[in-house]
Order: sequence, then C-alpha cells, then structure tokens
Amino acid sequence: MKRKRLLGYLAIIFTLGIVLTGCSNKASGDTDKTIKIVTTGVSFPGSYKENNQLKGFDVEVAKAAAKKIGYKVQFTTTSFDGLFGQLQSGKVDAIASNVTVTPEREKQFYFSKPYGYFSSAVAVNKSADINDIKDLKGKTIAATVGSIQVQQMKDLGIDVKAKTYDDREGAMNAVINKQTDGYSNAKPILAAVIKQKNLPLKIVKGEFSPSTIAITFNKDSNGKELQKKFNKAIDELQADGTISKLSKEYFAGIDVSSK
Repeated sequence: MKRKRLLGYLAIIFTLGIVLTGCSNKASGDTDKTIKIVTTGVSFPGSYKENNQLKGFDVEVAKAAAKKIGYKVQFTTTSFDGLFGQLQSGKVDAIASNVTVTPEREKQFYFSKPYGYFSSAVAVNKSADINDIKDLKGKTIAATVGSIQVQQMKDLGIDVKAKTYDDREGAMNAVINKQTDGYSNAKPILAAVIKQKNLPLKIVKGEFSPSTIAITFNKDSNGKELQKKFNKAIDELQADGTISKLSKEYFAGIDVSSK
C-alpha cells in the first residue's frame, strides 16, 4: 500500500515538473523579442559593413535603444530608396539609416525622438573654382535616390539640376570624376567620409537646412507602440552620454547628439 502511495506521489511530482517546465519555456520565449530593422549598409559612417559586419552610428544607436527595451535586432539592408517600401510592406518594423524627419514624411510615418542633428552642406572637387554654395547656381548636383538635399537647395533659391545615383559612393565618385559639380549631404557625414577615404573633395562655405534624424516606424498600432518604447530608450541614451560617445566615434570627434 505504501509503495503504491509513493509511486502515486512520484507520478504527481513528475507531471507537475513537466507542466512547470513548459510554462518556463513559454515565458522565456515570450521575452525573447526581436525587432526587424532595415538600413542601407553602404552609407559610412552611419550604416556600413566592415569585415562583413554591419556597423555605424545609426546601427549602433538602434542596437543600443533596442537593448534598453529588451529587443534583439535583426537587420536587413537595401538601397536608400527601398527603405520606405520595406517598412510599408511590413517586411520590417523600423528604419535606422540617417532618415531626416520632414513634414511630408511625418504624414506617412511615426518617428522616434531625434538622435542626430545635422545641417546640410555641399562637397565639390578640390580642383573646382567653387567655394560657396551660391556658386552652384545652375550646376548639377549628384544625389542619392530619395534624398532631399537638392530640393532643400532649390528652396533656398539656389536653382540646381539633380543627377541621381543608387548610393552615396556613386554620387561622390561622380563629383570626383567631374561628371557632376557637387554632392550634398549632412556636413558631419561629408567630413567623415572625405577624411576616412582621403577623397579629393572639399566642403564649400554655407551650411543650410538644419535637420534631425530619427528611427522611423509605420503609422499603425505596432509603430505607435514602438515609437513610445524607443522614445524612452533614446531619452536614456542621451542622458547617459551613449549617443554623444557614438557620435564622436563615428564622426571624427563631432558630436551630433544635440543641437
């Protein structure tokens, strides 16, 4: 009789063990959250590959923010003009790739709090007799598909022509090879790229169109929830100096983390 009772107790304990293990595994799976983020992977110093590893200012800020709120990041890459299509199609949850916040984009997407503050500038060939952005009137400016700097110049009354390229490297090579007269991007990015690659380019006088960059989300319930979580994370990363440190690391000592 005692033996039967003992076997009964053991059976109950074994069953409870299985149930509790299952619950534990479920809970562990529930906390293993992943966010899919798209970036270009070819845009030094914000998003690029080194030794086949994705890195850069935008990439590291996104990873740090995701970690703060308990997410692992799964990155995918595409050209700049493909970023928004990836997001709108639901293939990814967010964009982290030097996306400038504009009123037009705010109508379609949610943005996190800014993590970078830039002003645009123009780089020209060192041999060119161009020293001020006003000298570029009527000239041809290289631009990546989807970028906004050419329109910003036109808004300032500097009427330029645009020639588009799939990526920044193609646009800058066009200036180096004198196929275009200049290339416009955020000044800290231009300075970092020219220094890193020792390019025969110079930045002309005249900064324009101060802007902010932020992580981009779909305008739906999931996007709204992610925006709220990432806002909190970015506030913390600004307060503890993480974003400032990353900025100086990737922009040759320049701090773009605040205005």
